[in-house]
Amino acid sequence: MEFDELYEEYFQRIYQFIYYMVSDPGLAEDLTQETFLRVYKGQFRNEAAMATYIRKIARNLVYDTYRKKALIKWLPFQKVHEKRETQYVPHDWILQSEERRLLYEAIQLLKPEYREVLIYRKIEELTLAETCDILGWSTVKVANTQRSAMKALEKILGGDEYGFEQSTKGTQ
Repeated sequence: MEFDELYEEYFQRIYQFIYYMVSDPGLAEDLTQETFLRVYKGQFRNEAAMATYIRKIARNLVYDTYRKKALIKWLPFQKVHEKRETQYVPHDWILQSEERRLLYEAIQLLKPEYREVLIYRKIEELTLAETCDILGWSTVKVANTQRSAMKALEKILGGDEYGFEQSTKGTQ
């Protein structure tokens, strides 16, 4: 596949993932461009699917950015980060419902590994195997992290009000 075809096919998904992770449209744009620059300069060895290869590059760039800003050192994020105003891309969010906006804001409060697993599994609807390939984790770790992330998200959103009620509630 030619580079311009790769770019067209994967740009939006990669940008969206990075944006969900960093909450800054300008930074997300820069990191997305850097991702594709590395894809262009890199040597894909057919060891994984092209989508996995591109996502791994994007993921590494996000985490490198966190490390540079020393945000990843303390989980959950420092209070300064939590007070930062979330920026939205207007044309994307005008069409979104209030519930979706609240869900997005709640995801931003999760620690990065929870956020990342939820983005891959629930938003991008990747399979467990695809998520394991991208993260380099075992299926057990991905499944456990996803379960913990969903519980944390439920706690942030206030439980069953948003349809995230645990199946064990009410069965006493």
